[in-house]
Amino acid sequence: MAQQTILLVEDEPHTKRLISYVLESKGFHVMVAENGSVALDICKNNVPDLILSDVMMPVMDGLELRRKVLQDAALSAIPFIFLSARAQTHEIINAEKLNPIAYITKPVEPDEITNIINGILKKNS
Repeated sequence: MAQQTILLVEDEPHTKRLISYVLESKGFHVMVAENGSVALDICKNNVPDLILSDVMMPVMDGLELRRKVLQDAALSAIPFIFLSARAQTHEIINAEKLNPIAYITKPVEPDEITNIINGILKKNS
């Protein structure tokens, strides 16, 4: 089976390093973007198997990124997971309106994130 690619969209350096390390150690290829705008640029040339995006970021947040991904026929079928340090109900409801596959609250447990991603990618393969 070919190596699967995850696009991690995260602006916080420590979280970005931790999640990248965990996913790479599980055999995933990880591309990293610090905001939604950079993520869209990456997707133009390298369509990932899954997008894991923080919600709150500068320039373009995760909610706007999800809207733009849904509007692009080449990207709209990519599984999308929201990642956030905030578990407020209104934020989750706003995220759910954009139909993510999952919503993960930080701090992230390595086994939890890899189990969720593996389950999603297995269903979509």
